[in-house]
Amino acid sequence: MLRAFNFIACALVLACASLSPALAQDYPTRAVQLVIPYTAGGATDVLGRILAEHLSTRLGQRVVPENRPGAAAVLATGQVARANPDGYTLLFGTLAHSLNATMNPNLPYDPVNDFEFVGKIGQLSFFVITNPQLKVGNLGELVSLMRSQPGKLQFASAGVGTPMHLGGELLKQITKTEAIHVPYRGESAALTDLIGGHVSFMLCSVTTCAPRLQDGTIKALSVTSPKRAPQAPALPTGSEAGVPGMETYSWFFVAAPKGTPAAIVNRLDRELNAILKDEKFTTRVHAMGIDTDSSSTQAGTRALVQSEIDKWRPVILSTGAVTK
Repeated sequence: MLRAFNFIACALVLACASLSPALAQDYPTRAVQLVIPYTAGGATDVLGRILAEHLSTRLGQRVVPENRPGAAAVLATGQVARANPDGYTLLFGTLAHSLNATMNPNLPYDPVNDFEFVGKIGQLSFFVITNPQLKVGNLGELVSLMRSQPGKLQFASAGVGTPMHLGGELLKQITKTEAIHVPYRGESAALTDLIGGHVSFMLCSVTTCAPRLQDGTIKALSVTSPKRAPQAPALPTGSEAGVPGMETYSWFFVAAPKGTPAAIVNRLDRELNAILKDEKFTTRVHAMGIDTDSSSTQAGTRALVQSEIDKWRPVILSTGAVTK
């Protein structure tokens, strides 16, 4: 009896393995949902829709972007984690995926182990900017001013727990300085008050602030990416400005529910990397201020999610911004 059971079990495993390549060859046979955990119209939504358009062409089936905002991306992410792992429901995630691991200790999913990571699309960097009237010429001088006036300077953000907020907190931690956080409802409101001189500095997305560097309404001190931004090539990175470790950027990735067949994930991985080398795609995305990552891998994306959880956990805990 046991021998017969073992024979049947082995036969089932072999049958599933033989079906795997065929599964990838046939996939997809119907529309694929790309779940975007944010409202329509923002940079994440626009990027997700551009990606869906190109994926549709590559896969030969419609890839339908679906906005499911709510609970700082937790709602939609949880729905994808619980979806049928057949490759027809995909997540378009951002840095918030890693931040939520600490921000929300009661997540209804494991941000690393409940997903099959297809790949990273790219990243959106920030400028550290000030009002032109603030008497600093570079990031080092801003740090010196913060140090000489502990708790006097104010930095704006698009809200508590956003990359702009946490980037400001990271700067404080690295330099052992103090500044008061002033949260706003969105980046535009924060930028308006900075230009008006009501706050001292902030992190501003390259997409929003690159055009303003030309008209003199803001002064940029550094870029927060590991390398210089094409939109402002003369602007130093944090390390070049004398503040090593001052790196923060929002990044974007595609994932599927855990248990999605490897053949399907591999197919999606191949198509994604082909898109990332497609000049039509990169031209549109670079115009948004987003740098694409043509070296994306499944393992590298999983490692990035985990490393960003580890990086931001102490920063988040120091701010008290954890959901109760």
